[in-house]
This record gives sequence, structure tokens and C-alpha cells, in this order.
Amino acid sequence: MSSPSSSILWRNEHMSKIITEIKYCMIQFFRNKGAVFFVFVMPVIFLVLIGYLFGGQAVSRTLYYNDCDVSMTSGSIINALNATGAFELYDGSGMDLAQLLKDGKISAYIEIPYGFEKNMAAVKSSENSDNVIMNLYYDGSKQTSMPVVSVVRQSIDQANMDMAGTSELAAISVHEAGGSSNSYMGFLVTGIIGMCIMSGAINLAAGTISGYRATGVFRKLATTPLSRIEWNISRTIAWSFIILLSVAISLLIALILYRVLPAFNILSMLLMISGSIMFTELGMIMAYVFKEGGSAQTIAFTITLPLMFISGSLFPIGNLPGFLQLVAAVSPLTYLNNGLRSSMITGNFGDAFTDLVIVGALGIVFFCIGVVLLKWKED
Repeated sequence: MSSPSSSILWRNEHMSKIITEIKYCMIQFFRNKGAVFFVFVMPVIFLVLIGYLFGGQAVSRTLYYNDCDVSMTSGSIINALNATGAFELYDGSGMDLAQLLKDGKISAYIEIPYGFEKNMAAVKSSENSDNVIMNLYYDGSKQTSMPVVSVVRQSIDQANMDMAGTSELAAISVHEAGGSSNSYMGFLVTGIIGMCIMSGAINLAAGTISGYRATGVFRKLATTPLSRIEWNISRTIAWSFIILLSVAISLLIALILYRVLPAFNILSMLLMISGSIMFTELGMIMAYVFKEGGSAQTIAFTITLPLMFISGSLFPIGNLPGFLQLVAAVSPLTYLNNGLRSSMITGNFGDAFTDLVIVGALGIVFFCIGVVLLKWKED
């Protein structure tokens, strides 16, 4: 049984090797101008270009409906709305649409009240002189909301004319609900943060390890007392710190250019740290599996590029075709993006915590896989 003093010496020895390797990694990185450019400058270029290209566009043009009447008359209203082709129409029955609007997950919804068909018949027979009221709720902070409101008004007027020859049969009561107070730029900035964490971490890890293998560094590491776990831990810490520094620079640029600064809290910070670790480990796995030449970097680019577009970085996943939504459901970037938006934009901390657990768990799994796959004595 080892004594307490020997146990402390053992821990100090491992910590000393890890800290030394972290220092070496940091010095090596900042001496590599190409790596510095890719990690620190490329995200800023992404932020500027994507911000100007997509910043003026809306998050989505969608309208949810809750048909409480479920009648032929209410169905005709829904068909009239769907026929406009101006937005995607989704059935929100059984969903808490008010909460979804508050959380910023939808931009507008319409409620058709119970008894709608009966009341319409009463109005048409002049038994009731009041209009039949439908309620439309929208998030005024989103750019798509007002066009949706306008189209809904026109559609209801046309449906009235088709049913009764008058535009005063059914009426829309419009309510600006308390949704997310952030614009699409806030949505976009958090998505770009996720993109930069993924792209920077994976490419930094895969590129560096591929370079080590090409220059024989791994063969030299096999002659040192540094273990695989110590090397993976030290590189994960160093590269994750570099990626987080890149994120801080990008957020500063977003504040200067777009006056957007998402809220910071413990959950958002943990998500960024966990995301950096997760994608760093994923980049290591790619480099350990694909050992030929620059194949790891090619695979990294092939994987990260489509994930940027299908994981909710630039627009909601709900806008994607069904089969791409299935792919997005297994993308690690999806959970990082969702968690960042829930913690930094909508304030939905319950969802953010769930996403943090998923991202953290994936990071641990990827780390264990990376340690198993790292066999530099064979390189």
C-alpha cells in the first residue's frame, strides 16, 4: 500500500508532465502563423461575411396553428392559409405554443377557437352581429413576423369572401406576445460561435497530429515517459483554451459590428468549454484513424462543412427536409448550437442543461476512444 507522500509525488509527476506539454503546445501554436490565422482570423471573416449575407434575412417563415374546433369551416381557414405558399404551416395541436413563442422557438401562431363553425353559422344567419374572432400571436422581434401577420389577414379576408361574400365574417385579433427580445443577428452569432468551435477544434487537432505523424514527432514521443492519457489531456486543455480565446475575439467583433452580445452565464460557459473539448477529441479521433498524408484534414473538412448547414447554425433545423432533420438529430453541433441559444438568447436553462449533459457526455466518450486509438509506437 502506497504512502500518502508517494501518492502526492505520483500526482505531482503527472501534473508536471501535463503542464510542460501544455506550455510546449501553446508556444508551438503561436509560432505557427498559419494556425493562428485559421483559428483567430477565419472565424472573424466568417462572422463578418455570414452576418452581412444572412443578417438581413429572417429566421424562418413559419406559422403554427391550433385548431380547437376541428370542423369543416376551420379546416377551410387552414387550407386557405396553406394555399398562400407564403410560409410553412405546422399543426401545433397538443403543443404549448405560447411557451414556444416565449422561448423564441417559433415566430407566430394562430388559434381557431372551439365553436368556430357554430358561431360562423350564427353570424351568417344574422343571429349574431359580432365577428367570429381568431387570435394570432407573434414575436415582434423577428423580421418574419409582420409579413406573416399581413398574409394571414389577407388570407382570412379572402376566406370570408369565398364563404359568405363579405370580408367581415371572421376577424383576426393580433397580439404581439413576449417572445425573444433578440433579433436574428443574435440567433446567427450563437450559431457562428458553434460553427467556429467545431471547425477550429477539429481542424486544429487533426492538422497538428497529421503534421506530427509526417515529421516523425510521434515516434520520438514513444521514447519519452509521457503516457497516452497525459498527452491527450494536455493537448485537449491547450487546444480548447485556444478555441475559447478565438470565441472571445469573435464575440468582441460581433459586439462592435452588430451591437450583439449574447448573455453570459455558467451554462453558456460550460457549453463552450464542453463543446471545445468534444470537437477537439473528435479531431484527434479523425487523425488517429486516417493516418495517410493529409487524409485526416480532408475528412475533417468533408464532415464539418455540411454539419455547419444542417445543424441549425444559420437557420432553424425545422426548415430542413425530413431526412436532413434526421441527420441533424445525430450531429454533435446541433446540441451545442441549441444549448448556446437556450442559455444565451432565450433563457431556457432547462433545455440548455440537457444539451450540456449531451455535449459533455460525448466529450468523455470521444476522449476515451481517442486514448484507445492513440498508438504512436506504431507510427
